[in-house]
Amino acid sequence: MKFTSLFFSIAVCVSLIASGGSEVRASEIHVAKTGSDSASGSHARPYLTINKAASAAQPSDTVTVHAGTYREWVKPVRGGTGESKRITYRAAPGEKVVIKGSERITSWTRQADGVWKVELPNSFFGGYNPCALKVSGGWLNYGKWHHRGDVYLNGEAFYEKETAQEVADARHTWHCQVDDKFTTIRANFGKENPNTELAEINVRESLFMPEITGLKYITVDGFFFLHAAANWAPPVLELQTGAVGPRMGKHWIIQNCTITNARCVGIILGHAPGVDYDDINAYGDHIIRNNVIRRCGQAGIAGQKGATRSLICGNFIEDTNYRREFGGWETAAIKFHNSVDTVISGNLIRGVFRQQQGAFGIWIDFGNQGIRITRNIIYNTEAATVFLEMNHGPILVDNNILIGQSIRSNSEATVFAHNLFVDCGYEYSPDTRRRSQYYKPHTTKAAGSKSGTAQDDKWFNNIFVRRGLDRVKTASGYASDYNVFLEGAKKSSFGDKNSVVDPYVTRLAVEDNPLGTTITFSMNDAPFRVKGQWVDGELVGIFPTVGQTIEDRYGHPIKVDTDINGRKLTQPIAGPLTNLKQGLNTIVWPIKKHSFVGATLCGRPELWRVLRTGHTPKLRLWEER
Repeated sequence: MKFTSLFFSIAVCVSLIASGGSEVRASEIHVAKTGSDSASGSHARPYLTINKAASAAQPSDTVTVHAGTYREWVKPVRGGTGESKRITYRAAPGEKVVIKGSERITSWTRQADGVWKVELPNSFFGGYNPCALKVSGGWLNYGKWHHRGDVYLNGEAFYEKETAQEVADARHTWHCQVDDKFTTIRANFGKENPNTELAEINVRESLFMPEITGLKYITVDGFFFLHAAANWAPPVLELQTGAVGPRMGKHWIIQNCTITNARCVGIILGHAPGVDYDDINAYGDHIIRNNVIRRCGQAGIAGQKGATRSLICGNFIEDTNYRREFGGWETAAIKFHNSVDTVISGNLIRGVFRQQQGAFGIWIDFGNQGIRITRNIIYNTEAATVFLEMNHGPILVDNNILIGQSIRSNSEATVFAHNLFVDCGYEYSPDTRRRSQYYKPHTTKAAGSKSGTAQDDKWFNNIFVRRGLDRVKTASGYASDYNVFLEGAKKSSFGDKNSVVDPYVTRLAVEDNPLGTTITFSMNDAPFRVKGQWVDGELVGIFPTVGQTIEDRYGHPIKVDTDINGRKLTQPIAGPLTNLKQGLNTIVWPIKKHSFVGATLCGRPELWRVLRTGHTPKLRLWEER
């Protein structure tokens, strides 16, 4: 009897600890195409719409959505209250769940030469008609006549034209006209009949984004998102929108999703009204991982301030702005403004396009601090692989493979360590006309502002192929050493005393596959002739402008002691591979163990384990051996 009472007391104690001292109500709410919104939401009697489930979901609940296409903008009305009390929205395991911002149109009438026309009452669109709204906003420099609308045939987006005659002249194009009562769309479907094929037009601004600012602890897992019609999303807007986003919430996890043909931004981590931006604990702390983001018009992932303290890892972003219809100084696979202590890790970025400006791989723009760009692979960008614009550091760029375009910068206090740069130089252009903020370390409270001037950049333990550092002009605090320069790449004029220059030809090759890439290259003994140093706070020192070294979000100095695969380095070696060998080397993406990087970088393994899984670890009263 005493044993039973003791066991019961322990069980109650553990339950209270796990629940924060209150009863946890957890249920699974089901949504299916066979359901009804007047049903109970059980597995046997599911709801029909995800929004109905969202209106019912409480902290700790899971909304499981079953196979099918759901044409709705999901607008959560509440969030969770803690890591163990998240609200999780997930696709049912093994089932394909598609959420679309488009509607199917089957009332087209044939005109001539493959052109079909449909006339829709403006009421069809409700309060948001993408055909009546143009893409607009700051730093949009070309294609301003384009609308937020789109036309799709069997999943392929058409190209918008300014005139009906241009549509008659080219297949897979469209044109729209809107008056007080009707929206008329003409599209060239070639030999296809849009009434029997899958012809769609977009009608919804977003696909999964609350209309309430600041919701916390929401997980979005495993969905296919298509055809969002949100506007161009530059900084300084009161509200930045995209296909999916937390609207300046906190502790969201967006994972295992596929986002395709967002008119502008796929995942938006940006401005929203009603936020105290000086309070770093009020927003951010998201995990955006393992998503496939394709064919977005402006950016795959972007936003101002909302990426603060977030982990962006394991995402595959390709064909950004592939139609080159509109663009400007906001076009990039990943672009953040004013973010603090953000980690961008293990992503594959390829295919970023433009007519004129933009088209960068990763763009860290204006007043970012404590950023780490690590273990990414970037190639086939029409502008810089990485653009560091108007930041005052520290920024740590380590264990990346950057191929093709140069790194571009007018920032300071950037550390480049253990990277493989192929045809990728460094271009610095000072900007003395503008000033950007820097902050008290690990806060968003402004400490001052400065113009963009060169100082305190460092290059250690890198491999340069064909392009090196010989064109980089020396500046205050610049340092470079323990690097390897191959195939004609030249060392810097201000350092590299212990670096090696060798004419060896690496024969690097990149082989694409639909969801990844394989990179092969040969190596001789050049990296093994360099006795490198650990890249850490002691080697780098304190950066004078911001008063900190390379640090994690908790102020702990970072030591670069893992490679691109997350393996521990036994000793410093140039490049991103701890197991680099003479002869043929191979790097494959997806990179295994990329999720582990969160624990490595952020100094709190137990916290990041909880964040990654969305579950608290089981409490044990004994140790298993």
